[in-house]
Amino acid sequence: MMVYNPYEKYGIRRVINAVSCLTRLGGSIAHPEVYKAMEDASKSFVQIPELQQWAGKTIAEATGAEAGLPTAGASSAIMLAAAACIMKGTELENYDPLDIESWTHIIKKLPMHTEGLKTEFIVQKPDRNIYDHAVECAGGRFVEVGSGEKELIGAYDTNKTAAYYFTVRSALNSIPLNVVIRVAHENSCPVIVDAAAELPPRKNLRRYISMGADLVIFSGGKYIAGPNNSGILAGRKDLIKLAHLQSYPFHGVGRAAKMSKETIVGFVTALKLYLRQDEGAKFNDWLNKAKWISNEFTSMPGIESGIDFQSTVEEDEHVVPVSYIKLNKDVTGITGKELSEILRRGDPSIETAYEPAFMLKNNKNKLVVNPEFLLEGEDKIIIDAIKKILKENKK
Repeated sequence: MMVYNPYEKYGIRRVINAVSCLTRLGGSIAHPEVYKAMEDASKSFVQIPELQQWAGKTIAEATGAEAGLPTAGASSAIMLAAAACIMKGTELENYDPLDIESWTHIIKKLPMHTEGLKTEFIVQKPDRNIYDHAVECAGGRFVEVGSGEKELIGAYDTNKTAAYYFTVRSALNSIPLNVVIRVAHENSCPVIVDAAAELPPRKNLRRYISMGADLVIFSGGKYIAGPNNSGILAGRKDLIKLAHLQSYPFHGVGRAAKMSKETIVGFVTALKLYLRQDEGAKFNDWLNKAKWISNEFTSMPGIESGIDFQSTVEEDEHVVPVSYIKLNKDVTGITGKELSEILRRGDPSIETAYEPAFMLKNNKNKLVVNPEFLLEGEDKIIIDAIKKILKENKK
């Protein structure tokens, strides 16, 4: 079966996304209404700070937060959250984003000129991940602690601690978020929660704010299906204001991370569509696709296939059904990892997950086919490609 490749004219392969909404694959595919709204927004100029505050109201309503700010992806939101916490208690609090930029000399202190500012972020060692570098980009530095509450308490320094930093996806072996929030608030210190990858379920948009988190980050270009370079920063009004002053179109650490007027409007449109989405119907559609894919391999020698589920971190809740296959190399002549690499190198490139970092019951030696972002007919293309490769490598 042939599928349309809009990149063929450029000499570039298309990708069949059977893994997840990854930034390097372009995030998600937005609803046509998103592009329509973006086109409409392109027809006039606008005061960007006013547009940001307008978008922030929708973010606040969706998350239950006091305020919100659209950002150029989740990593940018982490950086702006860190910058806001560093600038808390400074004269920057006296300025408003809609005033003339008389505060520029203050925001330019970050990330290098931080003398006298609180720049330490307490983080548990299991929470460290590739994305937390964004905190350091804002001028922060990490103070690592272990997984004991006493150590978490002892790390706080009145003169140095800017915030506690918590990543939900890394938290399986960490002190729970509710404990982190309690300890932080006992010290009158904010908590930043990186929940970029915690959708679905949709209820998580409000979950962390309701727990008491002061700033929460979500990706806007993944399951919300906004433009790839969109994200959410939600939380306390005073901290969101400081983050906004560090954002573009001003000249703080977020200046380089621009969102066009079209991107902001497109993101808000996508968020509103996401809030109306039928999650149950979506789940059933994914489950049916996963079952069909798995059943295609049930009778093939040397192959174990089945259904597994991505689950939430803090609750044993199934949110995404996926199909998987495990290969017996002695029979198939190929390992799952080798199969995954061959699929990626093909045309179209088929991106699957091998031993993925999903919350699966047991991901060892599994090649996972995630149905979430498969377009019409692509499940059949994947099946045919895998069967062809297995036939060619069969001993």
